[in-house]
Amino acid sequence: MKKLLCSVMLCFSAFAIAQDTTTKIPNDAVVVATIKGNNLLQLMSMEELNNSFVGAEILKEVSKKENKYNSLEDFGFNLGATSHYFFQVNDSINYNTIIIPIKDVNKFESFLKDQNNKEIVNQNGVKSFKDQNDGAIVWNDSVLIMVIGSTNDFYFENEEVINRYGLESEDYSSYEEFIDGAEEVVEVEEYVIESTEVYEEVEVEEVEEEIEETVIESTEIYEEDTEEEEDYSYYNDYYNTNYTKKKELAKKWSMSKAIELLSQPVSKSILQNKSYLKSLDDKAEATLWISDFSSIYDNLFGSMYYRQLGGLNLGSMYADSGLTAKLFLEKDKLQLITTYTMSDEMAESYKKMTSNKLNKKFLKYINEERMIGYMSYSISTKAALDEYPKLMKNLYSSMPSYGEEAGLAIDLFSLLLDEEAVSKVLPGDMLFLLSGISQRDVTYTTYEYNDDYEYVEIENTKTETVPDFLLMISTEDARFLNKFINYSIKKQLVTYENGYYVLTIPQSPLDVFFAIKDGIVFIGTSELEMNKIIKGTFDAKVSSKHKKLLLDSNYSAYLNGKQLASKIPMEDMSKDMVDKLNWFLNNTEDGYIKSSKIKGNSMDAEMVIEVPSTEENALKYLFNIIETFSK
Repeated sequence: MKKLLCSVMLCFSAFAIAQDTTTKIPNDAVVVATIKGNNLLQLMSMEELNNSFVGAEILKEVSKKENKYNSLEDFGFNLGATSHYFFQVNDSINYNTIIIPIKDVNKFESFLKDQNNKEIVNQNGVKSFKDQNDGAIVWNDSVLIMVIGSTNDFYFENEEVINRYGLESEDYSSYEEFIDGAEEVVEVEEYVIESTEVYEEVEVEEVEEEIEETVIESTEIYEEDTEEEEDYSYYNDYYNTNYTKKKELAKKWSMSKAIELLSQPVSKSILQNKSYLKSLDDKAEATLWISDFSSIYDNLFGSMYYRQLGGLNLGSMYADSGLTAKLFLEKDKLQLITTYTMSDEMAESYKKMTSNKLNKKFLKYINEERMIGYMSYSISTKAALDEYPKLMKNLYSSMPSYGEEAGLAIDLFSLLLDEEAVSKVLPGDMLFLLSGISQRDVTYTTYEYNDDYEYVEIENTKTETVPDFLLMISTEDARFLNKFINYSIKKQLVTYENGYYVLTIPQSPLDVFFAIKDGIVFIGTSELEMNKIIKGTFDAKVSSKHKKLLLDSNYSAYLNGKQLASKIPMEDMSKDMVDKLNWFLNNTEDGYIKSSKIKGNSMDAEMVIEVPSTEENALKYLFNIIETFSK
């Protein structure tokens, strides 16, 4: 059963294999993932897919039995339609479901019999295995449905439910007392170990007495806790009995759900959900739709394993929030576009927090010819300090044990903090530039015992890979920062040289240089660059492409693949790894991520990986990357 599941999942991850099975998805599904097989097969033919590294590995894996498979079509699936995964939650059980269409049921069942010796039964056109271990697999002539259910522990704490299903009631007090006692024993044992270490440095008689007393106390505690082992045994019995019964219930309910989905009418399907229909895009190769984060959080923190967090008001905090993600595999790029929607209250807070723009002066200190990548972020510190406590107060206010205390602590934090003053020191925008990766020798000291059992210092040298970077942070009031710098100079933690400061970190492979100029705090690893910044001779070079990406985005990140590959030290690498990196160097382009300002109740984000001209399209490029680094 497990091998069959692995084989089917492996196939599912490699390509999309379903006709229009959207009608099998229930209307109340909270997560739906879709892969369009037809779109993928337009990018890579069946023959190319069979001959690819991924396709060949799948065929080799499933051909270990008597039959040999020459094509992925031999499994009987329909490779040219749309497949789905969905997640459905309710108070008692959660369902993870995969829906896969079948093109040739005879080929499919032949494949099943070859991979699994279980008997197939047919009840009114619904086929399944006679004996199934976990979850449920059912199919008919046109579609396969796999359901794996996981019960919700919180549901089974209800006394009526316990009696209904013949479960054992759980007494937490005995188990918690046992755990508390065990922790005391561990603490005493740790103390004994520490005392033994001290034994080498103090008088023998004193330590022997202390250790003897501690061991006696430890033994007494241990004997008391031994009496509580019966309580722990009770917990074990409870767990094993209830676990088995709940597992059987999950199996039974999963089978019922799978059979129900197989004949589900359109009127009960996700096609009646306007939000889901709005997320559909025929051009996307894959999509992910999450309707309601609040129901997912409520379900997660309803578990007894999170009972102390059960009071967190995550459901309310993320009410009316969802996400849509679309993946496009095009000729020149891989593009992932996500849209996050939120409640009116959350949107209003985020609009205030993201109202700042990146400091345009940062552009004067970018030279993209030396740049591997960057990351920028721009928020309003003042708005964040105003709004974040409100969100946290809403989050913690419902906690049964500490809700009131948490609210008071948050109010006190807001009262003591001068948001205006803090926002003057750090308005909230920053830019991190990565310009290189290098290897440097580091000297470090270890200690070993000599023949006389005395500590001796041993000096060693090792090579470490370190980044070369420049970090810029805006400031409108540098008085506090200057006070902090002057204090560090007095304590000899920092030295002043030619208009900038040097922070030397003991046993570190690099020095950190920093300065404050033109309302910007500069922190970097290059003394040459810091000199140019102070003297006003920095040779900036930034294209309109990067200006737009930086200034129009609330958050952005960029990576130059060729620059990165060329800077990675290869001296100590194997020939095989060097060959792979050289391939990557010759077959990689730029990639970036950016997020937009909030519009209405939505915020968009985009990730793009450019495809080199040597590749036909993004899908074949991904397959080539997998093949190169898997061999």
